[in-house]
Amino acid sequence: MIAFAALTRLALSLLPPARNDEELPIPGVGLPDMDEFVTVATYDNSTDAHIALGRLSAEGIEALLFDEQTVQMDWLYAIALGGVKLRVARGDEIAARRVLATDYSAALSDMDGEHPDDAQQ
Repeated sequence: MIAFAALTRLALSLLPPARNDEELPIPGVGLPDMDEFVTVATYDNSTDAHIALGRLSAEGIEALLFDEQTVQMDWLYAIALGGVKLRVARGDEIAARRVLATDYSAALSDMDGEHPDDAQQ
């Protein structure tokens, strides 16, 4: 018990002194609650998850990846954890699902027929 009290005093001495108009930061306070995020997609590998994360970011939708590091460390954990989860704020869920459902393959196939040299002639 004495060791815990000494450790607490040491930790508090390392924090900057609080001014009268500001409070000390409390770990975990001010962060969004985990219930505020909704999983909109899951992926077997982090590469696909980052592509989807980039698509959402390009549309201005803030998203986070969960369990990415664990799955990268050992891919067998992907099955146990349910893969890499792409989560967004509850209010962005519909827009995020719409962005992820958009298929751009037709636009890419149209571009395959064009060559840069053909455009100049």
